Amino acid sequence: MIRTVLFAAAIVTLALTVNAMAGGATIVLTPDQLKWGPAPGLPAGWEAAVLAGDPAKKGPYVERVKLPPNAMVPPHSHPDDENITVISGSLGIGEGKVADQSKGKVLATGSFYHLPANTPHFAWAGPEGAVLQIHGIGPSGIKMIK
Repeated sequence: MIRTVLFAAAIVTLALTVNAMAGGATIVLTPDQLKWGPAPGLPAGWEAAVLAGDPAKKGPYVERVKLPPNAMVPPHSHPDDENITVISGSLGIGEGKVADQSKGKVLATGSFYHLPANTPHFAWAGPEGAVLQIHGIGPSGIKMIK
């Protein structure tokens, strides 16, 4: 029952995001057309490509982020809900103000994770790194937890 409710919530969130973007122009991107660059606010060596919208502005956005092998993401939160899909590699993620990998879960390629706004969490990339696709409603931002 809980899985059904969570799945329905994910579908509704995705539908709202797609519906909100529907008012704009059609966007078609093939992998070779993605414009990868430094990921703002993230460590050197990480890359990001915005597919739709603008994470820094109000409204829906879709972006991809490349994490290098074994990259660590310290505890932080975001002001918006995030819907994360693992496109390639693997991502470990856990919730809480302390990065304790034993309390997290490793997500393989194809996995989906819905993270509610303002949820403290931490993450790490697998030995092959990870490419993530993130859908949200901006403005997005990172609030580090000390």
